[in-house]
Amino acid sequence: MRLEKREFKSVGRLFCLLLPFALLGEFNNLNDVISGALKGYMVWLVIPFSVLISWIYTSLDQVGESTENPFEGSANDVPISQMSRTVEIDIREMLGETNLPLALQPQNNIVL
Repeated sequence: MRLEKREFKSVGRLFCLLLPFALLGEFNNLNDVISGALKGYMVWLVIPFSVLISWIYTSLDQVGESTENPFEGSANDVPISQMSRTVEIDIREMLGETNLPLALQPQNNIVL
């Protein structure tokens, strides 16, 4: 069974929502181990750790979404058109043709 994008986003959001509750018991157990100024207050560290872990997961989701189709033609995609044109020019040069197409130039500093 394959998870669709929408279902995966829902699972990720549910994970980020339930993460603090899962960490709460573990951070509470740290109160027995630690001494000093933080003794008794370790459960409050659940908040920054949950935020950090949730940020990492949502960032990975965004990176995955932006690289999901690398041949779309957006700014961060593989410049497949330029690569194809370069291969075409090289093959035509090897065959001795003189009527070669021009190499593709970047448009708005983006190579497509």
